[in-house]
Amino acid sequence: MENLYRIKEINLTSMNDVLYKESFELFLKRTDEKSIIKRFIFENIPIHKNMDFLDIGGGDGSLASMISKSVGTTLVIEPNKKFYRQLLKRKMIRARNEKWENARMNNSFDFILAAYVTTYFPKTKRKQLIKKMYDSLRPGGFILILSIDSTRGSWRKIHTYFYKLMGYAHKSSDDAVKQIAREYKATSKSFKTHVIAKNTNEMLKILGFDFYKYPKYFPKFSEHLRKFLKRYLDEDKSVTLEMVHNAYIITKK
Repeated sequence: MENLYRIKEINLTSMNDVLYKESFELFLKRTDEKSIIKRFIFENIPIHKNMDFLDIGGGDGSLASMISKSVGTTLVIEPNKKFYRQLLKRKMIRARNEKWENARMNNSFDFILAAYVTTYFPKTKRKQLIKKMYDSLRPGGFILILSIDSTRGSWRKIHTYFYKLMGYAHKSSDDAVKQIAREYKATSKSFKTHVIAKNTNEMLKILGFDFYKYPKYFPKFSEHLRKFLKRYLDEDKSVTLEMVHNAYIITKK
């Protein structure tokens, strides 16, 4: 997946936009992530009404909108123009249409959220861009970086299997983020969410929002993926894939 609630930096003109959109919307219908992530944030970050909140790569603002009701101000940095237009329609949210690496920050914040965005940072700039978050944080503030675990969870396993079929030496950004987070003495926590599809065909369609960006290989290896999914079949023929999320909480004294 590498991403929740947003389409990020994928070049949509290089794939079938309609299929991608349908897959992503179906994913959102079949996952319990939204409620679990919201609960995790409110249980682990001391949200309060005087807080200035920054969401980096906030997508359409689904998560930021929930948090905005409990903080003082909310700013979302979102590079995708389609999501930016959606953000402009949301109340209590200010939005800027730009990449984090290009954003000039004149203000500091009490809480900065980077949910599943570090995987889209240029590898050579990842450390620098996380430092930019830290520099934008007020003393006593919190950064929450969320990412998908590099090895655990059946969602990760089928991705790893697909990359292997393609002959693609994929390296998870989570391993790099974990190392950087240690330099800030971050608190690390994990939680699980699930994607439950009605059958293998529906799960393949859901997986499309990650795999349609490989138009040469996804159709070619669909049957291999279908067979792989059989190990996760439930008695009613539904398919459940588990995601393991890692959370890195950085505080600034």
